[in-house]
Amino acid sequence: MKKVGRTLASAATVGLALVVTGCSSNVIGADGPQPGVAAQVESTEISLDELTEVVDGLCTLQEADPSAATTSRAYAQAQVLQAWVGALVAIEYAEDEGIEVSAPDSGLELSPGWDDVDEDDAESLRSYVDAFVLSSAIQQEAEELPDLSGYDVSINPRFDVKLEEGAFVPAGTQLSVPVSEDAEIDNAAPTPEQLQELPEEELCGKRPAPEPEAPAIPLG
Repeated sequence: MKKVGRTLASAATVGLALVVTGCSSNVIGADGPQPGVAAQVESTEISLDELTEVVDGLCTLQEADPSAATTSRAYAQAQVLQAWVGALVAIEYAEDEGIEVSAPDSGLELSPGWDDVDEDDAESLRSYVDAFVLSSAIQQEAEELPDLSGYDVSINPRFDVKLEEGAFVPAGTQLSVPVSEDAEIDNAAPTPEQLQELPEEELCGKRPAPEPEAPAIPLG
């Protein structure tokens, strides 16, 4: 089996607002990949370790970049997994259709905080970024976008997601998936109030400053 390593696009270049395109209504994860695998697209696997390393590396970059928005590790993990699967589908589509593109340099290693990224995390980040940037170039070149339903896609059932009208939504078969003892996978971005309550190890980026309280209104 092919094994796409590890990576994520630079917080400054791609960020966490990642969109997966396509059109499908199939539930994925019912016949999920083998233990230790987060997702599989055709014969290409993303391991759980690789996914964790990508999130670790991303959050290191997020913390070092003062312009990067803070989020939770759970939300970052969900977004990365979905974007990575979408990128792999686009790459498979390009191979099937004979589409040849050259992906531009992601500039990942110029990101603030790159020198602080762990060596294993850095390898995963490079691989994910390469896949994401290449898929973006493919989608710009292609006459139409790939239909996800035309590919053998499976996601580990622990992530409890399905494809609906081209978007990943909760499948509803599981209420939560732990990222650590206290964290849960959630497709909704955390609110500033929720970020204030998260333990330090579950933040991705610097904890935002609390919102100032509104001044009291004199009653008389």
